[in-house]
Amino acid sequence: MNFLQIKPEQFVEQFEQASEQLALSLRAGREMQDEVGQQMLDAMRQSVDILQRMQADRRAAASAELDSADVSKVGDYGLELLDELSILAASRGLQQAMLDLQRLSIPLALWVADLGGHIDRLDIVVNAFAGHANEIRDPEPLLQLSEAMGQVVNAVSDAIKQDLEVGNPMRPWRILNLNWGIVATRSHDTEEMERVFSQLMNNIPADAGQFFQEGMQQMDIVGYPDHVREVMDRFNRLVGNSDILH
Repeated sequence: MNFLQIKPEQFVEQFEQASEQLALSLRAGREMQDEVGQQMLDAMRQSVDILQRMQADRRAAASAELDSADVSKVGDYGLELLDELSILAASRGLQQAMLDLQRLSIPLALWVADLGGHIDRLDIVVNAFAGHANEIRDPEPLLQLSEAMGQVVNAVSDAIKQDLEVGNPMRPWRILNLNWGIVATRSHDTEEMERVFSQLMNNIPADAGQFFQEGMQQMDIVGYPDHVREVMDRFNRLVGNSDILH
């Protein structure tokens, strides 16, 4: 099982652990912000409860399909709440709580994807993936990270996949795809690289050429093995880049 994909009951437990210090801080306060924060915690619990009931309904009637729009709405609301709660935790100096809440966006997004929903709120998920990518060094967990990123990419809403804001290099859709390509490369798994690289060419065609060209530059800098270099070189040539840095 992918280390990023957890069971609903585990999600509930991890959320309570991640928000414990923030909840204590909010209960000790007397400002409007404290009350709003407590309401957001309750709203998050309610969102998770709704997703659990949706999942239970689907299991009870295996042939039944959930309403994608309903799942998407609950999922995006949950991601929004996690984002706001993580910002609130950071404002109170609770850095670990901020990180833990932010990273819960990944299993939540995977949960929504598994239930057939679509994801519109990408920022927090992209940041959470980047945090994991910066810490992981071993190929196997990197492969699992890449697979999880692929599940989120596939679940992103059509409106985002149209990638209309091509003039904004920091748009989450672009960053997610580029980071996905980097993680796949670092996994050293050529089948995963082939799968991801092919999707990059469709998802962000305007950026794919530069990605492969810079990828070839990294082959020598990092010292990637030959089988990884071969895949990167092939895709670099496929997009019309010159044969460089061998």
